[in-house]
Amino acid sequence: MEFILKGNLLGYICDDCIEAISGAEVLIYLPWKEQRITANAVASTKDTFRLVEAAEKEQRASLLIAKGITDEAGNFSIGIDEKYSDSAFDIDFTCVTVPHGPHIPHRNPPQFHLTTVYPQWKMTDKRDGYSYFWSYSITNRWWCYIRGYYFDAWVICGHLVNCKTGAPIGGATVRAYDADLLTDDLLGTVTTDADGHFRIDYSSADFRVNFFPLNLETDIEAPFFSSGPDVYFKAELAGVQLVDETAANRRKNVGYCLCVRLCSEVNVITGGGDEGFPSAWTSIGSSFDIPTGPILNSFDADGYASAAKYAITGQIRLTGQAAPKIAGHRVEYRFLVSHVTTPNGGAAPAIANFTKIIGVTPNLFVASVVAKLRKNSFPFNIMNVISDQSDFDADGWFDINNAIERTLTNAGIPLADINNYDFIDEDTLMMLDTSALTTAPNVPLNVANAGQPVPAANKIPIEKIAIRFEIREVINKATNSFVPVLGTGQTLNSMIVNNNPIFVKYSVAELETLGDCSPLNGTVHAKYTVYHPHLQSASINVHSNGYAINKNLSDGFITLSGNTNAAVDGGNNNSLQINATPNDLIRCTYILTFGAQVRMHTGDSQVYNSFAPLAFFYDI
Repeated sequence: MEFILKGNLLGYICDDCIEAISGAEVLIYLPWKEQRITANAVASTKDTFRLVEAAEKEQRASLLIAKGITDEAGNFSIGIDEKYSDSAFDIDFTCVTVPHGPHIPHRNPPQFHLTTVYPQWKMTDKRDGYSYFWSYSITNRWWCYIRGYYFDAWVICGHLVNCKTGAPIGGATVRAYDADLLTDDLLGTVTTDADGHFRIDYSSADFRVNFFPLNLETDIEAPFFSSGPDVYFKAELAGVQLVDETAANRRKNVGYCLCVRLCSEVNVITGGGDEGFPSAWTSIGSSFDIPTGPILNSFDADGYASAAKYAITGQIRLTGQAAPKIAGHRVEYRFLVSHVTTPNGGAAPAIANFTKIIGVTPNLFVASVVAKLRKNSFPFNIMNVISDQSDFDADGWFDINNAIERTLTNAGIPLADINNYDFIDEDTLMMLDTSALTTAPNVPLNVANAGQPVPAANKIPIEKIAIRFEIREVINKATNSFVPVLGTGQTLNSMIVNNNPIFVKYSVAELETLGDCSPLNGTVHAKYTVYHPHLQSASINVHSNGYAINKNLSDGFITLSGNTNAAVDGGNNNSLQINATPNDLIRCTYILTFGAQVRMHTGDSQVYNSFAPLAFFYDI
């Protein structure tokens, strides 16, 4: 009669990350210690698993009765001589490699005892023999140790999900790095599956200080390098950054197996689904959070952004998140603007004051990428969803579904194929051109020469606006049936805006008298005027050709740096001495550079100014 012992061998990396142990040799022994057969057979496998030392292996050699190799799924099938069919068996295994590890065989592979079993043989379906099935899953404590200690096989298993909903994010690229003193090492790059799961395999050669490079042809004896890397992650999907950790977020000295759960604030809806997610207007660009309720975030009570007290300028992104649909119903949102403001942290301006609407009031709306569509099968092409004036109704309600449908139609894709595309929230809800909201005139160029003050009548007033966000679920638009969505009414009570250029004039006084090409000697003077209501810094540098002389001038106003005082908005000097007493200028050509910056920010970047340098020749 034929007796077949069938089984399966698995190894845990994490609770939800299990691998089949392929290519392992399963060894069947007669019991080594007869008096402990019953105790070992009923003991928990976690209590019987152990390393088999060389001496024990030698003592048990005569008890080996059969062996077999596991396949790719970790399955094995081993024939047992009928004369042993009434016996208990000790089951061991040994492996010369591990899945996803270095493929060079271990010269002295370790052997492990799994457990003792007493088979309950059952007649096969063909009734031509007996079989017994037994499976074993090695705990991650043991399996990770075996992989790393003996085979230098390190692994990261994880999931990428949405932070708020827990929904998995598939098709994303995840990169793992080791934070190093000199250059951070890339441990691996992988794409998440439909369940958001990912796995990265690496070895100590990928992260250790490589003074003595590992040679797997010769250096294949355990133990391998055991001090783990300091790991952090980055993840992106269709060019959208989902996770952006840095070395500051590193997980220090991780073990052979690292189990992680990465979450992203970016919302991804798969296959044209209509599930909703929390909707909110949260920020101006990527830099400034708007006040939430009574709590001040990036904006102070007056409407300045951050501790640097920026005024907002130019075309700005109103950022946050809004679901395209909720329970199959379309979602619409809009932004309203008021020139009547109230302090941030207090009551919002009355709704009646919000008389301007993006998409309705001329010149406020700016087209922008509001989402991306990614085909969820090969070739995984990506399309930008760009907002358009046609996506608004007469009251300024914006429907991103219109933009999605237009994007598909323009690409020649039937709307019925929308289920083949994943929706990726792009963070930008809408883009606003603040220049259509500011009215203060620029300082006329002819009101002051270099060295003269800007007249009070020509100074620029402080301008503020308030912005209100409204969002609703459309039950039936034809019958005006709507349901407000949580987050509607979010208001930035006060935001200082400015679109005026800085007023700057400067010169070398003696060149004004003698002419631009005249050599100078004696005492030389600079003249300057600088003004802006949100002035941050001002400086004058003079250096010789070759920088033998290199200095910043100072007069009590300049050098100005990091200014946040609204009362300090400008300065002027009609006779700022360039050469010191005694004279420190040598015979040479000199460059005078004027520098000035204003506290103006788009929400994504500060606005910077540059000015043409002046040259003069000094002849002793």
